[in-house]
Amino acid sequence: MNLQDDGLSWIWLLSGGVLYFLAMIWSLKTAPWHKVLDKESQHVFLGATVMVFLLWNSGASIGSGLTFHLLMAALITLMFGAQFAMISMSIALLGVTALGNAGWLAYGLNAVLMGVIPILIVWWMAVWSYRYLERNFFVFILLNGFLAAGITSVVTLALSAVVMTWSGVQSVETLEQSFIPYIPLMAIPEGFSNAMLLLALVLMKPEWVSCFTDEQYLNGK
Repeated sequence: MNLQDDGLSWIWLLSGGVLYFLAMIWSLKTAPWHKVLDKESQHVFLGATVMVFLLWNSGASIGSGLTFHLLMAALITLMFGAQFAMISMSIALLGVTALGNAGWLAYGLNAVLMGVIPILIVWWMAVWSYRYLERNFFVFILLNGFLAAGITSVVTLALSAVVMTWSGVQSVETLEQSFIPYIPLMAIPEGFSNAMLLLALVLMKPEWVSCFTDEQYLNGK
């Protein structure tokens, strides 16, 4: 859901901007930059960013300015970690906004809704599962890939509905008819697409997934 500037309360815009600014300061200061010094890592990072950019520009519109698109926050976070995931999605959102598919004043708010919050959810679930659950290949794919991705979709769309309602951008009646019923439905393709791509990567290019190692999730299982 790419929010435009029109009708959004300055409180939402300012709050989103401040939260995004703080998140980016943390990301830039704590990111493990040594991991992207080689050309292969840089190409993978840029390729993933382009994928997110294309997906965020190809949403399905249901009228009244309401659109849906895949987030891919789970895949990007598990591939690069929370810090680089925020940087990647920030770059993708710059492209989306430059094309007019999101508002410049709402850039920070969009980044928080589609980037910061989903990424933190995925990262928390990944850390929690690593500490408290068996380090199993299927647990990694189903929990960190499918379930986490589905949750991020529901949370992002639900928060977007709250922002649009409280700002008066959309009426409650419009959202109840044309937006809210689709929120749980979007969780399925979000979870499936993230899980399938994650599965393909850990099988063919496990070195591209920073949160996965054969030694911990496959060997001896």
